[in-house]
Amino acid sequence: MRKFVSILMASVLAAVLLVGCAGDIVPEGAEYGMFSGTMSSEEPGTITEIHGATLKALENLELPVSYDKKDNLVAVVQTFTAEGQSIRITISYMFGDVSELSFTSDDRIDKYKLAGLLDEIRKSMTLL
Repeated sequence: MRKFVSILMASVLAAVLLVGCAGDIVPEGAEYGMFSGTMSSEEPGTITEIHGATLKALENLELPVSYDKKDNLVAVVQTFTAEGQSIRITISYMFGDVSELSFTSDDRIDKYKLAGLLDEIRKSMTLL
């Protein structure tokens, strides 16, 4: 009887461990590229230049602008993806012709989408 109970308990423990491990199995790239929070980058250019490049990049990527405010110290642009993920872009004065460009999202968003948006903004900066 003890042998039967020991085998049964070992089987239950093994099943629980296997189920727990199976929850961590993620297809390649499905989870590790997700991001929530703020990513920042120092960019050469004034707020006005980067703001214009940001609006041009959003137009090129067909991302709608839901909020857009700018002064000489900060600019804020709000957009969202087709999946409904919100992205707030903040451009802040640092010094001279250097500004901080920040992407903030409370939603879990693919960090490669944000990297693509940053690349498009940089591309638009070279066209100005």
